[in-house]
Amino acid sequence: MTDDSLIKIKKEPVRVWDLPTRVFHWTLAVLVVFALITSEAEGGLFWTHLAAGYGVMGLVVFRLVWGVIGTRHARFTDFVRPWAVVRDHIKAMLRSSLSRSMAGSVGHTPAGGWMIIALLAALALLIATGFFAGDEGDKGPLAHYIGAWLADAMSEAHESLNGLLWTLVGVHVGGVLFVSYTTKDNLIRAMWTGRKEQIAGEDIPAAGIPRVALSVTVGVVAVVAIVAAAW
Repeated sequence: MTDDSLIKIKKEPVRVWDLPTRVFHWTLAVLVVFALITSEAEGGLFWTHLAAGYGVMGLVVFRLVWGVIGTRHARFTDFVRPWAVVRDHIKAMLRSSLSRSMAGSVGHTPAGGWMIIALLAALALLIATGFFAGDEGDKGPLAHYIGAWLADAMSEAHESLNGLLWTLVGVHVGGVLFVSYTTKDNLIRAMWTGRKEQIAGEDIPAAGIPRVALSVTVGVVAVVAIVAAAW
């Protein structure tokens, strides 16, 4: 293989993230930030926080489903690796010796895959406790089904989980920036465009993942919105 062909391969983009996954990622980021901003809203404005929570709930449900039926790199089977693999990956990160091949190459990195699961679990628990949270102020939509002391405990748990979530978000963003810098693989841009550059010697299918039609994405988002609204 000539040097010219190697350069050509290095610059050839490959489709990695489908449109539904990208819409989910950035919409979730916006809603989570909005939920944080409105977390202290009271009275008539409290509905804005509830609306953000319902939106996050719908997105979490979607991601759980898409993690099973989605395209290759969106599936849990593609990025949830054994602990031994994750451990070696983290050690390489700490040694600052992470290469793209060690990073897990095309889809989520081994550590990144576990972070996705941790974030989804934290969000699910936040939503569950938020439904039942209640104190002397505004209450969650299901708080009246349980006792006042339990609703108050749920409120405390909700606040604690919020702190945990933002800790995970901070670690996640830091990891993305570190891996992007170390491997010269811009993960933020890839999640926006859906494409990464194919590198010589990597086992990356030339065609990448299949394109997911905009109509499918709109349909999935609509179903999620209807489910959240019905709830």
